[in-house]
Amino acid sequence: MRLISPLINRRLVNHRIAQFVCLFLVLSVISLPGNSIAEDDDIIIESHLTWANDMDLSKNVRVLNGGSLIFSGADFSITDGIEIFVDSSSSIEIHNSVLQTNSSDEGGQDSGSGFSMVVEGVMEATNSSILLGVISASGSLYINDTSLERVGPVILESDEAAIALGGLTSFSNSSGGVDIRARAFSEINWGEEVSGSGGSTNKWERRVAAQRLVFDAVFVTYEITGMFEKEVYTNFSNQDGVSFVDGGRERVVEIAWSDDSTLEQAPIWTEKALVSITEYRTAWNPVASGIGNYGGGQFELDWHSMVVLDSGTPDIEFLSIIPIGEDGEQIYEATVGDSVNIEAVISNSGTAAASLAINCEVGSTGEAAQISPSFPNTLVGPGEQSTISFSWRSSSSGDETLSCRILTPTQLVEESAFGGGQMSTGVLSWGEDSGGSGGGVTLLPALIALLVGAGIGGYLLFSIYQEQESED
Repeated sequence: MRLISPLINRRLVNHRIAQFVCLFLVLSVISLPGNSIAEDDDIIIESHLTWANDMDLSKNVRVLNGGSLIFSGADFSITDGIEIFVDSSSSIEIHNSVLQTNSSDEGGQDSGSGFSMVVEGVMEATNSSILLGVISASGSLYINDTSLERVGPVILESDEAAIALGGLTSFSNSSGGVDIRARAFSEINWGEEVSGSGGSTNKWERRVAAQRLVFDAVFVTYEITGMFEKEVYTNFSNQDGVSFVDGGRERVVEIAWSDDSTLEQAPIWTEKALVSITEYRTAWNPVASGIGNYGGGQFELDWHSMVVLDSGTPDIEFLSIIPIGEDGEQIYEATVGDSVNIEAVISNSGTAAASLAINCEVGSTGEAAQISPSFPNTLVGPGEQSTISFSWRSSSSGDETLSCRILTPTQLVEESAFGGGQMSTGVLSWGEDSGGSGGGVTLLPALIALLVGAGIGGYLLFSIYQEQESED
């Protein structure tokens, strides 16, 4: 009898187990086409795979991670409700093949039955037929010499999506009155020999959804003319300065009419909507100021989902703020109780005028400064500068600065939307005696008068005293 060591015996057992596991894995995928892998009951394709035989497809297909799937020279009957998904790094090709839903419902897509194909990457179809399916794409579709029966509308879900139709490609029986439904900036290439469903079904429509106008201020009112099937639309900005066009509903901005349409003069209608500002008032342009509405008046509405309207508004900032002496030069010393002239220079680099005011405080304490007038103001035109002159008085001695802030309209969503800001003077030394320098009224004449008066008074007292001594 030959003895087998326990170590060798365990190795044999492990080897047998490994063979059994491998056999199980092979049997578990033998029913799937090619090199696909089942996951959550879906067919996952992550490499290059070709299906070239007639097939009944009853599972979802997901082409991922750079994979590719080719339908080649065969008929594929796809169960109603099945989805074929292609991620942004992958592709699908249909050559000399037929893809159709095997639904028993004669109503087909119109009654809610059919397969769907979602393409984030690339789809190519040549010399093929697709029946009772729904195609949506955020990627690219290239379709040549292919019939699309009850497939439309093909939906381009993003502005980056593209479709190119060539050869004798044809649509028939599209639903929803259109063969292609696209976003505003989707790319559409419709070849000369391509035919649509015809009749009242348009070739394509471009649409904008949830479009919003963004203003710098609240309660800006406007109107829009030239939208599809809407003569005039009016609305105003909310507390965030936002207003959704037509309440944010999806709207058509371009239509390519069917070739046999007799109702339209041009083959393609394109929206040319105009926005007119009817009321855009803030504290910087009240009616009494004589400044017109902000917002630029009238402009053409583009198709972007968010339109920022920041034209026709002022842009204000401080250039300088300095204390000025009687000679017009900057001063650095002043006498307590005197008034010092201050000049603040403000610029407007915007495209609209502003009637504004400033407020000032003591730099070291943050308390309201003694200035006159209380809220100095000015009117500054677009592209211009303006100087605000006012006076400042201090009741205490020491080094101090004056800090001034431009008062911005409360109607603004963001305080700095029209500019503004804060600026301080250089240090000004306030003293009990300015020594003849500084601005404002000086105390020197009063001091001289006081000394002269004291001298005269002393002399008189001394004379009286001498006269008194003589009499004694």
